[in-house]
Amino acid sequence: MWTSLFVSGLLATAQTPLEKLAIPVAPVSVVQAPAAPKSAAPMAPLAPGQQPMAEEKKEEEKEEEAAQKFLLMKLLDGRTGGEFLDKSGITIKGYADMNYTASTAKGVNLPMAMNYKANQFLLEQNSIIIEKAVDTKANERTWGFTMMGLLPGSDYRFTLQNNLMDSQLTDNNGQPNTYGVDAPQFFVETYNPNLLKGVDTKVGRFYTILFNESIDPTQNKLVSRALTFMNNPFTHTGVLTASKLDDRWTMYNGLTCGADVFFGPSGKASYLGGLKWESEDAGTNFSLNTQLTDPSFNQTQGTANTYDVFEIQFNHKINDKWSYTSDTMYSFINNWDTNASGSPIVDRDGTPRAYQGWANWYGFVNYLTYNVTDKLSTTSRVEFFTDTEGVKTGYTGLYTTLTQGITYKMYEEQLWVRPEFRYDNNSTSKAYNNDGDPSNGLFTFAIDVILRY
Repeated sequence: MWTSLFVSGLLATAQTPLEKLAIPVAPVSVVQAPAAPKSAAPMAPLAPGQQPMAEEKKEEEKEEEAAQKFLLMKLLDGRTGGEFLDKSGITIKGYADMNYTASTAKGVNLPMAMNYKANQFLLEQNSIIIEKAVDTKANERTWGFTMMGLLPGSDYRFTLQNNLMDSQLTDNNGQPNTYGVDAPQFFVETYNPNLLKGVDTKVGRFYTILFNESIDPTQNKLVSRALTFMNNPFTHTGVLTASKLDDRWTMYNGLTCGADVFFGPSGKASYLGGLKWESEDAGTNFSLNTQLTDPSFNQTQGTANTYDVFEIQFNHKINDKWSYTSDTMYSFINNWDTNASGSPIVDRDGTPRAYQGWANWYGFVNYLTYNVTDKLSTTSRVEFFTDTEGVKTGYTGLYTTLTQGITYKMYEEQLWVRPEFRYDNNSTSKAYNNDGDPSNGLFTFAIDVILRY
């Protein structure tokens, strides 16, 4: 019933009369070109090194995005510092993400996150990014770097890596403060066009290649994150290469310390890899990604940063208005011990219990996006996530989440407003509203504002 209502609501709100349709997102002419005469000469072959039109168009769009300047860079225009940054190819930018989530819960919305506070305002992230992008069109090796810092924000409690500034999680009488800091990305990068069809290498701490959502809210279509994303890797520390095998295939290979861990005794050598195929027009891609390690709970440290993950991701641009994404993930770990972790599992009747042994969790997430205009879009997300032993969320059972959101971008995309309605349900356990009357379900209405500067 919920799925029917959800899909019906999407169709009712997303469709627009044809005469009122705005300009499509992609700059494609709506006038069909006349057919070439039969006697027309065949198209000349591409010159050596010349790219197909679809590739050229994609590169042009990337250049336009990279060339866009926000407030910080605009303030430096015409000044000595700005000229130095322009010549060096260095950009300074940032964003602030703040939200309010109305909820049927009384205190927290967990296990929903990162907007975990119920009926409260949160400054989730306040970020500064200094970066120098590599030049993927150069004929010789180029280098770059990225340094990203989260100034005081509430998301730090989720994004912190084990062994890196994680003492903040116990600063408030053994509990985390509402606001803290983190550095979710800091790495050096090189691009070598003379290896295969181009090889990009990152060394440091970087975002995971697993799952389509991100810590960065500007990379997401909705305010809240999927449970599947929240219970799998966010970032890694180590080395990651992206090797372009040909125009369609890219291979990823990396050696890291594990999931969300910065060296130290909680880390363990882990392989991060994947294979991605992309269509000629860049409208469809398919990825197989994984993290492989010795998937064992660390009994000494009481940590779970080394587990195996397998992902299948599919993205398809249906037309200029509609796009679809599906993401499937499966993860498991050996020797989980709730006594060592300090986080008991709550049984169906609300009684805390201990668990030792093998555990797995998996999710299937679908997204359908409709671009009303180049500034306004709406996205539906339907997710099914199972925590078989309750080791990730604290409760066993199948979680079903239905989310409907709108994104509106203003002032050259420097200001975003995103309202969102979401319903969560656990078919087995009363996983929500722990500080009030426990419930199997949770209703939330969130709205966030993103200021890019």
